[in-house]
Amino acid sequence: MVFRFGLGGEQEPTMEDIHAQQGRRPSAVEAMANNRRRKSVSDKVVTGAAQITTRQSMVPVALVTILFFMWGFAYGLLDVLNKHFQEVLNISRAESSGLQGAYFG
Repeated sequence: MVFRFGLGGEQEPTMEDIHAQQGRRPSAVEAMANNRRRKSVSDKVVTGAAQITTRQSMVPVALVTILFFMWGFAYGLLDVLNKHFQEVLNISRAESSGLQGAYFG
């Protein structure tokens, strides 16, 4: 059973609405068993914000994750690059600090 509340601008359901849709209120034992049961995600259910399914959202999430990793990796190499600039271009520490300020500024 799939609940579809809040996607079209409707209010979120109250507990009474959910229990009415299920037919009756579950007992404490049933509620605990439902919480322990493995939850599955349907590929056909719309995720909400951009109105795309879970399967359709995997590619953008993976792309953003890879781009952030590459950005962080390149950002971590700036200190090493700055040290090599000092050696190859024969610049002082003050000039190297200026380069580093330009990177981070």
